[in-house]
Amino acid sequence: MEEPIGIKEVAAAAGVSITTVSHALSGKGRLPEATRERVREVAEQLGYRPNVSARKLGGGSSGLLALAVSQVEDLAFQLGDFDYFASLIRYATTAALDRGYALAIAPAADAEGALHKMPADGAVVVDPVPDDASVAFLRTRGVPIVTTGRLLDGGEDGYWVDNDHRAGVRSVLDHLRRVGARRIALVAPRSFASYIVDVRAGYAEWCAEHGCEEIVGTAPDVTETGGFEAASALLERPDPPDAIYAALDRLAIGVLLAATAKGAHVPDDLRVAACTDSVAAQTARPPLTTLGLNPEKIGREAVGMLIDLIEDTPVSPRHRIVPTKLIERESTLGSDPGL
Repeated sequence: MEEPIGIKEVAAAAGVSITTVSHALSGKGRLPEATRERVREVAEQLGYRPNVSARKLGGGSSGLLALAVSQVEDLAFQLGDFDYFASLIRYATTAALDRGYALAIAPAADAEGALHKMPADGAVVVDPVPDDASVAFLRTRGVPIVTTGRLLDGGEDGYWVDNDHRAGVRSVLDHLRRVGARRIALVAPRSFASYIVDVRAGYAEWCAEHGCEEIVGTAPDVTETGGFEAASALLERPDPPDAIYAALDRLAIGVLLAATAKGAHVPDDLRVAACTDSVAAQTARPPLTTLGLNPEKIGREAVGMLIDLIEDTPVSPRHRIVPTKLIERESTLGSDPGL
């Protein structure tokens, strides 16, 4: 599919700045008429169509919000693969409707291209990764952005809603230690978003405080296969872990499959817990102990903050933490919850 022409391409072709293009196309700013006309001609020749920025500069409001889930190519997934995203999007949509806005979901495969075409007044970007093209596009256009999870490149200056993942990790590890685990491993993908950075950091901090060896299995992707491969390698060690915390529910399902393949019984031989609750976690055999992230509240808070920004309502605080909840099930407790 041919990439849409954006304001950046028009600026390059016309040999002027992005600001000059914005002013020329919106009719604002103090520009020589010849420059304004030349920019318009270049835009027409390239097939440029007015985008979010041009509409806003013209004083219009579409009543439309965009939501994009950030991804990296080698860890790509579909939004329907995780209950977390479905819950966040459902409650974000309701929150938008409650305040008179509609919410459009940018397809994961081409979020930037979709945002070019959306006359959105603002956007929520979920789990932004470094150098995310969607964030760069929105910043260039001056579109209000709220992220769920921090921007790793200057996130402290933005508006975001998140969990305290370090505290969440601590609660899970404390639970595993309380039920008898002593060699607790972490299965996680490589760091690609702030929550994975925080999970890995929280695990390392907890191990240092308790004098425990760090045992980390890096999953090649975010699927059950990735969890299976990482856990299999850990369970083949001469000194295998007696508990594994997986940074995603699908990875934890893979850990359960690896345990079965290795003849390890869960939870007697291996206790397993996961970050994010889901139907798959609840119906696993055995049901998984999980860290609930409350995506419902995250979705509502992010949209509420975004609309306040759009409507020039004071936003305080800029950074909001949604509490997590440890949900204890058989994968760590066994058949006797009194353990």
